[in-house]
Amino acid sequence: MKNKGLAFKLSLYILSSVVVIFVIILFYNYKISKELILKNVEESTKNLTFSTVNKIESILNASEKIPDNVSYVLDLTSNNHLKIIGLLKSVIKENNEIFGTCIAFEPYSLFEDSLYYAPYCWRKNDSIKYKNIGSNDYQYFNMDWYQIPKELNHPVWTEPYYDEFGGEIIMSTYSVPFYDIVNGEKKFKGIATIDISLSWLEKIVSSIKIFKSGFAFLISKNGTFITHPVPEFIMNESIFSIADKYDHPNLHKIGQDMISGKTGFVQINPVSTKRKSWVFYAPLPSNNWSLAIVIPENELFADLHLLHNRLILIGVFGFIVLFILIFFISRKITNPLRELVSVTKQIGSGNFNVILPVFKAKDEISELSNSFVFMQNELKNYIKDLKDTTAAKEKIESELKIAHDIQQGIIPKIFPPFPERIDIDIFAILDPAKEVGGDLYDFFFINDHKIAFAIGDVSGKGVPASLFMAITTTLLRAKTFKDQKVNDIVKSINIKLCKDNENAMFVTFFLGIIDLRTGEINYCNAGHNYPYILRANKKLEILNKTHGTPLGLFEQIDYKSDKIVLDKQDTLILYTDGIPEAMDNKGNLYEDHRLQDTLLKLCCNKSAKEITTELVKSTKKFASGTEQSDDITILVLSYF
Repeated sequence: MKNKGLAFKLSLYILSSVVVIFVIILFYNYKISKELILKNVEESTKNLTFSTVNKIESILNASEKIPDNVSYVLDLTSNNHLKIIGLLKSVIKENNEIFGTCIAFEPYSLFEDSLYYAPYCWRKNDSIKYKNIGSNDYQYFNMDWYQIPKELNHPVWTEPYYDEFGGEIIMSTYSVPFYDIVNGEKKFKGIATIDISLSWLEKIVSSIKIFKSGFAFLISKNGTFITHPVPEFIMNESIFSIADKYDHPNLHKIGQDMISGKTGFVQINPVSTKRKSWVFYAPLPSNNWSLAIVIPENELFADLHLLHNRLILIGVFGFIVLFILIFFISRKITNPLRELVSVTKQIGSGNFNVILPVFKAKDEISELSNSFVFMQNELKNYIKDLKDTTAAKEKIESELKIAHDIQQGIIPKIFPPFPERIDIDIFAILDPAKEVGGDLYDFFFINDHKIAFAIGDVSGKGVPASLFMAITTTLLRAKTFKDQKVNDIVKSINIKLCKDNENAMFVTFFLGIIDLRTGEINYCNAGHNYPYILRANKKLEILNKTHGTPLGLFEQIDYKSDKIVLDKQDTLILYTDGIPEAMDNKGNLYEDHRLQDTLLKLCCNKSAKEITTELVKSTKKFASGTEQSDDITILVLSYF
């Protein structure tokens, strides 16, 4: 690529961009189209499934009413054997969907000498057959179709089964308990049943066709296949046995949802087709069976894939044509640039008087040539201006150095500040992030036994912050009088700072006054970081009782004060947010917990200067390799 011409590179870059855009559009179109197709198919399959479910339900619901009506009629015919047989035959004759019906009585409940009495009528060819199915070989009152509805006291559909007795077909039985009223109470008397052939159900389900090879199947409440396009599965396999046989956990999960009565639309790999497919399933409310419709994914998206492949072919052909056109157009456009190349080399070597070619066309190339002419003149002026700018920059740097020295001169710099005093030790440091900063500290005697000390952090950095810092320091000395309360001093400074503060600058501020006779400190915190007290017993305390609004924001505001007593060899540590907000090269902050660990581990039994040095050392080590982001200021006061 380095040795290729601009025309080739331009053609390649443009074509690459077009290819990327085309691929994105193609992918997006495919994705959205696929989602729309899937959504429409889901809705259509849902409608088809529920339509089929409703059709099956209508037949089952109509069938369920028959044994209910039979149990009602039994009150009139229960003692007449011939009438009972006539009733059963009429039920089969008048309801073509019924294969057989039975009325199974509790032992001795109808005839005192009859342990078994369960007359059963069923269809055989064009006739209706009858038999009393109760016998020692078939004790019907121990069968599930009898015992389950008896115990549950409500009708029950049995699992589908193959009838070898008369019909030799797959059927299901609906059992309804009926009762006598004895002394106002219900007494179980027997079970009325109907047998439904499931051949009609097979016809309904097998008639569902989706695309070329989509199909539907029906499972019972235990997961057994009632209908399926693979005949070997019907009544021989369940959805769970197939899932286990082919190690298909997804199919097992779908089976659990289906027998739980859930509705869903999920992706599966049917074991019978070995193709990725989508399945929609829904329950039959009457008997907790579940119907599923399977749609092969390759047929579902066949038209979309065909359209997608055609678009790719058209795109490839279009890219080839586009590359040829762009290349020849680029060659024509870049020819004048070659003429400028040799000229620019001379300008680059320092010959600003070389004559540039003139182009008649009023286009970008002509503008470029005119720009080179303009550049020639500007370079001459720039060299002259560069000398002046360098001199001005050196002057500004010198003035900033002077401002730095002036700012450092405002704060106390001589340590120890009171060598004649043995009852207190003070040490402080101010390390600005730039030439000048906005942090401040100060301390001074109010009278022979009281010292005022303060620390603050002005919003922002640079010269404006340093000026605001100088004003705050000056106001501190001017407003601090003997026996004046610390919160009144802070309030007075705040009122002055708020006046004519057009830039809305503010300063967090902490002021304390210590009585060296007792160790009592009266303090006021105006939005500053909470100080720490390192006790002589190596315990660390935080001064968090007051925390007011920073100075310079609101003129009419009151500040609160509080008291704390320092014992012998206790130390008070004040600092600005340059310590907890120091940042390493991974973006992690130093934070308060590291500050506390440093005070407890490194600073116990140390002098004020040693504590300050350890804090600065720990912070600098943490932020090693990164530029200092904020001013670092520390004031340490040890009381003896």
